[in-house]
Amino acid sequence: MSGTGYIGHCSRRTTAARTNTSTNYNKKEGDHILIGDSKPLLIIDPGHGGADPGAGGNGIVEKAMTLDISLYQYNRFRELGVKVALTRNSDTTLEPKARAEMVKQSGAQYGISNHINAAPSSTAAGAETIYSVYANGKMANALLDSIVGAGQPRRRAFSRSNESGGDYYFMHRNTGMVATVIVEYGFCSNVQDAERLKNKWKTYAEAVVHGFCAYIAHPYKPPVAATAPSKTTPVAKPTPAIRDIQGHWAEQSILKALQTGLLVGTAADRFSPDEPITRAQLAVLLDRLQLLDKEAKAAT
Repeated sequence: MSGTGYIGHCSRRTTAARTNTSTNYNKKEGDHILIGDSKPLLIIDPGHGGADPGAGGNGIVEKAMTLDISLYQYNRFRELGVKVALTRNSDTTLEPKARAEMVKQSGAQYGISNHINAAPSSTAAGAETIYSVYANGKMANALLDSIVGAGQPRRRAFSRSNESGGDYYFMHRNTGMVATVIVEYGFCSNVQDAERLKNKWKTYAEAVVHGFCAYIAHPYKPPVAATAPSKTTPVAKPTPAIRDIQGHWAEQSILKALQTGLLVGTAADRFSPDEPITRAQLAVLLDRLQLLDKEAKAAT
């Protein structure tokens, strides 16, 4: 976080799908388009973007990760029936004034501004949330508690005032009546934090979705996990009673061959274990072995 009141800072290319941000509403604010519902309850702001990369370090670029997080949350909130909007859904430059005005004019009741932190010291770590000096901090603490519950260390929930006693950060100061919480998911300047963010950013994004739903008492359902197709175990074929192999030195091996279909009897109740095998029978046996091998590989 910089000291200018412009939040945001953490190198990778964004990988989130951009195709699921189809909207019901496009409202023009200057040269920028607000993406989402016409009367959103919540507006999500992916920090930085375009010419402003934000923070960077340990394989993270802030503007890319905040966009990934925000797009994920946008789609999840829509799935859950929460009216939601975005300040950007691509790598677009947004100046602070235009960004804050988009939030203000959105008509949303709540705002979440997503960021990745950075610090001169590599020991600074953990998630933090920042709320307006005029707010009670309940929403900020609800979101932070949820992120911490998902495995990210807690740093703090706090507010910061400027010299005149107003809000220090423009996302609080210039966004009107929108109750905005700035979420700093962790420090890209810390190796451990950065690894957690790269591996679990979606988990933390979902934690904010869950925490927000809990805060506004909106019904929440976890995302449906993709399930791998179940593997089927081949069922052994029933083996009829074969009289002429009982007590034979190869009885168990013959039974296994019959159960798998590798060999068949010479009659309904006979195997003729001591008869020689012909070349034709050997060819059929080898063919069945290859088929069984393919079936075994397909089942693993």
